[in-house]
Amino acid sequence: MNNNLISNNITFLQLLSSESKVCNCCGNLEWNPLNKIEIPIIQRDYAQGRTGKEEVRNNFLETLKNTLIQNTKLELDFVYGSIKDKVFQPLDGQQRLTTLFLLHWFIAIKENKLNDELKKLLTKFTYETRTSSREFCEELINKGIDYNQKDNISEQIIDNSWFFLSWKRDPTIKSMLTMLDSIEQKFRDTTEVWGKLNNISFYFIELQDFGLSDDLYIKMNARGKPLTDFENFKAKFEQHITKNHWEKDITNPQETFTHKIDTNWTDLFWQYKDENNKIDDNFLKFFSTIAILNYAQNKEIFENLEEEIEIKKILKKKNKSKNVTEDAVKKERIEIRITELANNYKAITPKDFPTAISFDFLKKCLEYYSKDDNDKISLELNLWDITKSGNLFVNSIKINENTTYKTRVLFYAQTLFFLNKSSDLISFNNWMRVVRNIVENSTIDSAAMFISAIDLINELSDGCFDIYGYLSQNNIKSGYSKVQVEHEVIKAKLISGIEGDRWKKLIFENEDHQMYKGVIRFLLDNNENLEIFEKWSNRANYFFANDGIIEKYKKDALLLRALVSQFKDWNQFNALDYDCEKGTWSNILRNEKLIPKFQKLLETNDEADLRKMLLIDSTIEDEKLRLVHEDLYKTKILMAIEKRTRLAKNYNNYVLYPYNAKVDWKKYIVGSERNKILSDKINEEIITFKNENQQLKSNGELIPFFWGLDIPFIYNKVEYIWDRNNKIIKVSTKEEFVVEEFCWEK
Repeated sequence: MNNNLISNNITFLQLLSSESKVCNCCGNLEWNPLNKIEIPIIQRDYAQGRTGKEEVRNNFLETLKNTLIQNTKLELDFVYGSIKDKVFQPLDGQQRLTTLFLLHWFIAIKENKLNDELKKLLTKFTYETRTSSREFCEELINKGIDYNQKDNISEQIIDNSWFFLSWKRDPTIKSMLTMLDSIEQKFRDTTEVWGKLNNISFYFIELQDFGLSDDLYIKMNARGKPLTDFENFKAKFEQHITKNHWEKDITNPQETFTHKIDTNWTDLFWQYKDENNKIDDNFLKFFSTIAILNYAQNKEIFENLEEEIEIKKILKKKNKSKNVTEDAVKKERIEIRITELANNYKAITPKDFPTAISFDFLKKCLEYYSKDDNDKISLELNLWDITKSGNLFVNSIKINENTTYKTRVLFYAQTLFFLNKSSDLISFNNWMRVVRNIVENSTIDSAAMFISAIDLINELSDGCFDIYGYLSQNNIKSGYSKVQVEHEVIKAKLISGIEGDRWKKLIFENEDHQMYKGVIRFLLDNNENLEIFEKWSNRANYFFANDGIIEKYKKDALLLRALVSQFKDWNQFNALDYDCEKGTWSNILRNEKLIPKFQKLLETNDEADLRKMLLIDSTIEDEKLRLVHEDLYKTKILMAIEKRTRLAKNYNNYVLYPYNAKVDWKKYIVGSERNKILSDKINEEIITFKNENQQLKSNGELIPFFWGLDIPFIYNKVEYIWDRNNKIIKVSTKEEFVVEEFCWEK
């Protein structure tokens, strides 16, 4: 390099050179040969390659590419830090220096410029942060790769023998690999740009012992500290608004986004500042929430040709079709973007508000919640496990709140109601009750399901001021959550009809129950009689508390056995888990196959009536199933089994088994004469078991049921197996015996 360098404007390779002059804090050029550029341990990990930094990464690389292709000059502002023992440690500029290091390495590899002299120069750039980052940089330069354009460059690096798989967990290395992929995508088609890299420069200033670092911060940033993520976002968002002319008709400066974001809206979020008096994350999370809602309701997304091409390829492969429409590509992109923002609110960018409509919705939301304590609105409803907080605005901004697709749907429904200029709290709570019931009883675990839920809310919002009148008079077109919507329609017609006030009171009381959570079909199926509804609901309240079956009906599995006693066909037997858990019974009360049977229990008057059901013989015609039926409700088997036990057909037998049973010995046969015979022989002391736990117990008492499809036993000191095919086999000789002919002499 040139010893006579007289400017403090310097290139990356000049900085690495041992023959460079740099400008000290006093502005004087001094001889300062460098042996190393070392990113100090106090600095954060390399961040420009992180997920969520795509826009920053893309914009910076695009600027670098244009500079090289157009052969123009680019100055990257200040890089400053301290020099000690000929080692430069940057205080500011780490991100740019690392990106320039990776760019120089890639261009050198691509254009075959990475000779020994350049390797020696590039190895002066290193990380102090952790050994893995430092070693990765050294290996990348000295061993490198045989570059080809077929595979992602990160994959080529990872596939090399010198790359340790543990390095993939290093956040700096992970970010470097991501940046290299982005550099490759951006510069893959460029040629002969190595010589133009010296067009990229920056101002290098040495801080002696970091003594003037605060002054320099103040010069570079009026507040004396780096901009936060939200401040960067806000600055770019204001540029985004100006570029799209969204506020060109506003004549009063106090009505602009720029003014309100620093005044009224900041006052709103300041109430929810964190322990460090920060509100930046709250802002970002709220903007992300509104962007997600905009994507779902407006179905518009920013243009990205590269992404569109890639998505189209994926969809063609996925659907095995050459015809992929633009709408399909847009839909897929929207779902991907919603998922990204839902998983990481800091991934938000101004582009996530691609239209004037999306910007207008954001402003309306901010304007509404910043006025009249509207941010304090709290639902007068039990939201069960959807969220512990009734304040949906707070849920949408606080980073310690669990914000889910379900809470976003509720927040959207709340916001729509009030943006439609209504303040009637009775109508509001009716509206949110219906939405709550739908959300609670729907699956919303993906962006696609979330969009469908938002579509339904948009349709229903036409009647949000009188939701019960709307539901009772209109056909709902949306197919989302069809079963629950139909249930809400039935309730709405009763509430809107004769004796509506009485119906409303009883329906509200019952659907708020922790066991029912908005679903009371077991009280309404085949019944529109108010007196019967009231009788059944009272009886159900004798059976269930908020945490499940009341103890007196759980004891001896009484309620479960009484229900099973009413079964008539196999479709009922295999429709439930055989236990007394709250979740099991919530499912039973929603199952159309089982509701008619449960309604018979609601017709009983007391515990004695239920016990009488256990004494009645089964009327099922199929002999085998009849024996199974009576085993289930007449014996103590349902008192002895584990949680989530199912009934299935297996080898011509009916078998009970816990949901996680993988092996046959964890299953047990019911409805079999084998159980009675083995139990009798045990009681008569004719046989024994090798495993003393072979026979089931209920409350310490042996019952005539046994673990295993095949039952080993010992008779006259000889081991036998009574197998699932109803044959008795002598273990030592494999001799088979017909059960009826087997001699059981003592």
